[in-house]
Amino acid sequence: MTYKKRLYSLYLLVSSLLLLSSSCQHKQSQHQTDLDNLYAFKRTTVQKDSISKKYEAAVAALLQSKDQPREEVDRLLDRMRWSSNTNAFFALSDLAERQAVKQKDYTRLADIYENIAVFYHDNQQLDSVYAYYLKAERFYGKSGDSLGLAENIYYQARLLYEVGFHKESENKLYQALKLLKKTPDHPIHIEANQLKTFYTTDLFNNPQALQTMLDTYETLKKDEGRYATLPEKKYNMAMSNLLGNIALYYEELNQLEKAETFALQALEYYHKSSAPKQLFAHLHTTYHLTRYQQGKEEDIIARLLESYEIYNKLNHPFYSVDICGHIADIYLDLGQRAASLHWLKKAYDLTDENNLYTKKKAILQKLLLFHADQQTAELIKEFVDLSALLEDTHLETKGKFAKIEYNSFLLEQENETLKQKIYLIYLSAFIVIGSLLFFLLWFRLKSKNRELIHTNSEKSKNERILNLLIENNTIENDTILKERNRIAKDLHDGVINSIFTLRFNTQLLEIPNKTLKSMLVDELVNLENTIREISHSFSQKNRFQNKSFENLLSELVNKQKNKNKTVFSFSIENQLCLEQLTTLQKVNIYQIIQEAFQNVNKHAQASSCQLRVYTDAYHLYFEVKDNGLGIGKSIHRGIGLTNMKERAELIDAVLQIHSNPKQGTTILLQLDN
Repeated sequence: MTYKKRLYSLYLLVSSLLLLSSSCQHKQSQHQTDLDNLYAFKRTTVQKDSISKKYEAAVAALLQSKDQPREEVDRLLDRMRWSSNTNAFFALSDLAERQAVKQKDYTRLADIYENIAVFYHDNQQLDSVYAYYLKAERFYGKSGDSLGLAENIYYQARLLYEVGFHKESENKLYQALKLLKKTPDHPIHIEANQLKTFYTTDLFNNPQALQTMLDTYETLKKDEGRYATLPEKKYNMAMSNLLGNIALYYEELNQLEKAETFALQALEYYHKSSAPKQLFAHLHTTYHLTRYQQGKEEDIIARLLESYEIYNKLNHPFYSVDICGHIADIYLDLGQRAASLHWLKKAYDLTDENNLYTKKKAILQKLLLFHADQQTAELIKEFVDLSALLEDTHLETKGKFAKIEYNSFLLEQENETLKQKIYLIYLSAFIVIGSLLFFLLWFRLKSKNRELIHTNSEKSKNERILNLLIENNTIENDTILKERNRIAKDLHDGVINSIFTLRFNTQLLEIPNKTLKSMLVDELVNLENTIREISHSFSQKNRFQNKSFENLLSELVNKQKNKNKTVFSFSIENQLCLEQLTTLQKVNIYQIIQEAFQNVNKHAQASSCQLRVYTDAYHLYFEVKDNGLGIGKSIHRGIGLTNMKERAELIDAVLQIHSNPKQGTTILLQLDN
């Protein structure tokens, strides 16, 4: 790869990292549908205290522990939102919020804010509920979780309906349904479809509301036995609630037999569920009222009192007032005005004690309509005052909710502006750092490029040296070969022919001593054969054709001669191939061994010197060993030995020199195998 190409590749790499850094997303938690909130019911003080007591030890231990796994934090937070222990709940929610902010886990943050909203809802702090639902909505939007967002907006719609803002609730609900259009069997979609029908005030002119309920029933019915949409217990609760609502719609349309049938089915599903008693009271009341209206229920008051006792036990005055109204109406139908008035007053007292102003207004209307002789002037004044109070309360609550939504919008705008500023800061920082990194690496690459040119130059020089060595040996071998061939030819053409002529003439000689003649002829024949063998031996043409590194070393050994007549020898481990060595390694190994031989020739006065090449599991060894005088203390001052060490370092080899006076010297070169 050329220098320019490398620089371009580096530029692309830095650019990619910048883009990746600016667009990276943090891992988000997987949102699960909150079925407990979807099918929430109001718990009594006793039930809340029981939940607090059950989990308070686990919460305290977790808050004091250094190990605070998010799964355990979220599990306890999910339970404690229904408790009465405010301090423990908010300590847990603060811990969970800190963890989620640190991890930038927006889905988890949204879930935490929804849990806080549920806690406030259970304590009837509805403005706080709305504020936290809006916070959760913002973070679901950031995480891109459309189902979590749809669920959150549905809860907002349900809350707005609860406080009487039906138009605002309807707008929110259709936002949720739009997000859920591709998942018609989702639990939120099923409940949202039911809420959609509650905005209809006149069922006679809008039969589509009931049809929506029936379609929702068919959708839910398909999941019976499979329980893919909801687990079995929750399925039975959802089905009983849906059938109860359908029964109420048929009752309003005066189709009482159908109302009774659906109410009875609702009770059957209820008994298979783990639903709270308050749902039973609703269904029980609907079922027996439809039977009463058909003339089938003789003891309707006793049946309604059963529901009334359940509501009182669960501390649900909102529904107790409804039962009081039903009983008052029945007594009025039966002509028992005193009993009717008694239950209306009971309903009035419940609304007054619990600030149920809307229901109180309805009770006052009944008192004015059917019991006008009971302090009529006071009732009218109270009715007017209550109407004004309801109007003011409605406007005040609406203002609170609008202010919360506006503040949430402003916060969102501020966050968006801050996010853009942070993004610009990060982008600027990345550009500056990236530019510095780019120039730093550019200079580094330029330096490396110079080093590479130098390395390539050295490599080229080493290759030329090796080629010169090979060429020198080739010339030497060719010269020897030519000389051998010349000698062989001279022997063959000259000496052998002369001997042959001499032998032939000797055989022709007539001498008395036949034995001597025979001996002379035999000697001439042997001499002829011997010279012929020498001639053939000299003429072996392939002897020097192999130019391997092993042969170069062998020839180096064979060329060594000195005045001490040192015998040089060479041995190499069987099947050991030296051709895997690089050119750089071969050149430097050759020169190290050559320097070692020169030292032997000049100083050792050895009778023998051996070059041995061998391996073990990890290393390749070149060993030059002689039996000479050894090396004195001036070992580190010799230029030759210094050069040998430098050459060893150049090829990442280890050079060891072992020498004892009058016992010889061993030079060992060790390379990684």
